[in-house]
Amino acid sequence: MAKIYVDCEDKAGQEIYYKIIQTALMDVVIGKSLTKVVMICREKDPYFIIGVLPKSTSKPIKLRDVVTVEESKKEGDRTITKLKIEDETYAPQLLEKLNVIDQPSRFEIITDTPIDLDMIIYDAEEEFISKVLDFMNRVFPEGMRIRKTFYGKSIVMIASERPFEEEWIKRALELKEELESG
Repeated sequence: MAKIYVDCEDKAGQEIYYKIIQTALMDVVIGKSLTKVVMICREKDPYFIIGVLPKSTSKPIKLRDVVTVEESKKEGDRTITKLKIEDETYAPQLLEKLNVIDQPSRFEIITDTPIDLDMIIYDAEEEFISKVLDFMNRVFPEGMRIRKTFYGKSIVMIASERPFEEEWIKRALELKEELESG
């Protein structure tokens, strides 16, 4: 489970947000994928910042990782390609990316989509970021509707019910830098 730090002016609030973070991490099942979670609560201003430092994610899955090209032929102005699925783990994502003309068997696809073996079929990082944002949105108080997210090696989101002040943004960026520098 990620190490959790809550910086809150109210001791009771600090304990409550710690528990909320733990519960939200379990709900979206990302606790083991994060090294650190930091939350800064400034209820009087009001603004809240959450920053997370993820562990490294897996590399994107490319077309070459899941299929082999069996045959390719030119028909008029398009190229028809027969692909053999070697790893059906990512078949649903593969089928979303291709215009399937025919599928003679479970492992064969005929397509007129231009074939680039470096085309990304599935990127776990995109799904992971979506889960992290879901986690953050679950933790922030409901009235904090104005939000801004900063991405890099870490992910930091600031939320408020009012337009952001420059010093709040500065604090969010400082947290991002702190998380990324270790």
